[in-house]
Amino acid sequence: MRLNDEDGQALVFVVLAMSFFLLGAVGLALDGSHLYAQRQMAQTAADAAAQAGIMSIFDGTNGTGSGGFSTSSTITCTTTDTRTPCKYASLNGFGSTASDTVTVSFPADTAAPGVTFSSDAVHLMQVTVQRTVTTTLVHMVGPAATTVKATALAAIVSVASPVPILVTHPTLSNSFTLSGTPNVTICGGAGKSIQVNSSSATAVSLGGNSSVDLSKAGPLDSGTCTTGTGADFGVWGGPTAQPGGITTGVGRYIAPASPVQDPLASVSPPSVPTIAGTMTALANGVSGCPASPNKSCVLYSPGLYTAGIDGKNSTPVFKPGIYYIQSTAGMVCSANCDMYMATGFTDGSTGTNTGWTGNMLVYNTGPSGNSTNAGTFDLGANGSIYLTGSPGSSSYKGILFFQDRSSVALSHSLGGGGAISLVGTIYMTNTLATMTATPSQYQSLSFSGHGGSSTTIQGEIIVGALSMGGSSGITMELNPGASVLVRQIALVQ
Repeated sequence: MRLNDEDGQALVFVVLAMSFFLLGAVGLALDGSHLYAQRQMAQTAADAAAQAGIMSIFDGTNGTGSGGFSTSSTITCTTTDTRTPCKYASLNGFGSTASDTVTVSFPADTAAPGVTFSSDAVHLMQVTVQRTVTTTLVHMVGPAATTVKATALAAIVSVASPVPILVTHPTLSNSFTLSGTPNVTICGGAGKSIQVNSSSATAVSLGGNSSVDLSKAGPLDSGTCTTGTGADFGVWGGPTAQPGGITTGVGRYIAPASPVQDPLASVSPPSVPTIAGTMTALANGVSGCPASPNKSCVLYSPGLYTAGIDGKNSTPVFKPGIYYIQSTAGMVCSANCDMYMATGFTDGSTGTNTGWTGNMLVYNTGPSGNSTNAGTFDLGANGSIYLTGSPGSSSYKGILFFQDRSSVALSHSLGGGGAISLVGTIYMTNTLATMTATPSQYQSLSFSGHGGSSTTIQGEIIVGALSMGGSSGITMELNPGASVLVRQIALVQ
């Protein structure tokens, strides 16, 4: 069969049309793949810049150094910009050429609906990166260039999280110290068991044959040391290399690890009770007094104690409620002293009216008119102590021992020759502002155990400085479900 001229011309047009189609298809595939890769790179750069910038705000370093930046207005990065978000965008491939645009802004909270923000003045940082990308084959049938754009929104948020062992002093050397031969074991708790906020290069110190075992810590364990797989140990300063006595399991030793703000800073102290606390004799085997106590039992009622609480040569048994110590004497359980919770009572109108059953809070401040001159908690030289703190659902967030945040520098102690079992948070810290302005004004806690004794804490420890010592095992049983609001950074868009 012969093709006439018209048939031949039609065939040429068909071939040309298919050629343009195939060219467009190949161009679309090539340019599409290239543009997708550029889009992924742009998102990575935006995410990195937003996270680095918000971390700088989180750590309070955004106002200093070559990476410093103001949060008062939008930032348009230059090709040689050293400000933290601009630098991180550049390190991830965006911002170093004229075809790129990197902008940093600080939108209102409404830009991230449903997010619970921290108390920081600036909550949000948005980074937008943009690049003009030249097309290859597509420009023969379409645009010669297109724009690749990505946006990331990072925030400082408040999240419900278990509180780790938190050592709050911002600059102190040896703010977390182990000496002697204690084996400190932490079971359960959060993904990070210990956070030391000090910026000192020697913030953490392990001496002798001491050790910290976090291999059974973490949220997979209920506090029994059977199912945990490990947790992190973080320090803002150092040493940067993991000390030999620290075992983390699947967790990590992190240095530097950004400081964690006091998660209980917003908890208000209790009001001064209008009723004085009372002490009465209690028969053996009654209302929580052991059948055969080492010393005679004394039943304590909640209320105001202007002479402190001293359990020497006695067995204090505490009704539920708030014990408000307004004295230089503090709370003492030294020679021949055991402490227990009373049973069969509910705090009501004759106490501090908390409605608690089996829970107590001890608030320790100085005398009226001289509140900073408070006494210490000195518990357990050779006695056994079994106490339970405030309910976690209460406004006191599970606190057992609450030291006045304005106290002068004091050294507190827990543990000794007897069995210690405390349920609740040990909260002994001055404010960050106080410790920053006056580094010598902080609360330190010595936590120890000795051969033959059993020392366990089912709760958290939040203190200015913490030292652990002695010659036996100390077990921290952290509750993975206990939670308060803590600051964290997060990408929210």
